[in-house]
Amino acid sequence: MVARHLLPRVALLLALGALTAGCATVDSVKDARGQGVKRTFRQPYDAVFDAALAAAAQRKLELVGQQRGEGRILLSSRPSLGSMGGEQIAVFVTRASDSSTTVEVVAKPVVAAVSFPPDWPAVIFGDIEYELAKRRMPRRP
Repeated sequence: MVARHLLPRVALLLALGALTAGCATVDSVKDARGQGVKRTFRQPYDAVFDAALAAAAQRKLELVGQQRGEGRILLSSRPSLGSMGGEQIAVFVTRASDSSTTVEVVAKPVVAAVSFPPDWPAVIFGDIEYELAKRRMPRRP
């Protein structure tokens, strides 16, 4: 039996445990290929990979790691009003052909119990599209 004066502490520990259950770590998303949302871009691999990095920088996502050869970019978002602990995000870039590249985005909240994060796949895909279009535009003198 738990002493009466320990009940508030036990309740607090149980509440914290419930909040952190199912929390995402970088390790939980780095091998999550096949669990996200995919989109194919009609651009070569290197252009799309660079556009994905630029999109992450534009959104001020922390670059946790990147492996160009494996087609993996690991990102982390900061906590916000909609997502208490932020999110761990993996972007997988795969050559579909010489002129076509598939991107998959997997995003998992750090604190699952209280999370209303942005739609990271839609945001990142839109930013990649923008970056690719910007690079195709001729520069004015």
